[in-house]
Amino acid sequence: MLSRWFRKKRNFKIIMIVTAIFVIPGFIIWGISISGEDKKYLAAKVNKQSIYLNEFYKVLDETKQQYRDILKENYSKLINETELEKMVLSRMIQEKLLEQLYKKHHIKVSSSEIMEVIKSEPSFKNEKGQFDESKFKAYFSRISPEKTKEIEDEIRNSIKYQKLKQEVLAETTIVVDDAEVKAAMGDKIEQSKFEDVKRYLQAQKEDQYFQNWLEKQREKAKIEVYLNFNQKVNS
Repeated sequence: MLSRWFRKKRNFKIIMIVTAIFVIPGFIIWGISISGEDKKYLAAKVNKQSIYLNEFYKVLDETKQQYRDILKENYSKLINETELEKMVLSRMIQEKLLEQLYKKHHIKVSSSEIMEVIKSEPSFKNEKGQFDESKFKAYFSRISPEKTKEIEDEIRNSIKYQKLKQEVLAETTIVVDDAEVKAAMGDKIEQSKFEDVKRYLQAQKEDQYFQNWLEKQREKAKIEVYLNFNQKVNS
């Protein structure tokens, strides 16, 4: 069901953050400088928009619990909590930057767009592959309003991200020529898979272009961090 998809997506995000903790040395959040200014209730500011301490602690507690659920007895062996705190704040800063970019580029998502994504879920289709409203209603009647909102927000953010990406890519031309495909396939060139490989390489190039564009937006941003990670963050 949709809940399984949602959990898998959330768990994948968690695993990627865990990986980043071990890959990224130190406190790297796009050139952030630690401010000496006393901001009693703030964790950080992104282009003058605040991330409050209570927000940070809430996300930190949720993230720790998610890790414990996944890693169980290996949690204390694999997780450095100070680095986890830094990565949680890093993620929150990234999300704040994305929100600002969506607003700047007038990226909006309608309820009907969210519903279209939900309707595409295979679990809500009948044996003919058509949307089955009874299955849809039965599923959402069993989950809490909070979980429903969580699913809707996740879908909304995913659509916004894709819309922003499409807008950025529309400003350039990215081409994969046949020589690149042949080089990627090596000696074992199968004509039946040629177009699939070409599409894959195209998607890779587009992703890289968009990530480079996002990196430039991060470099332009004014980010101030008020948490002192030399001292233990109490959650």
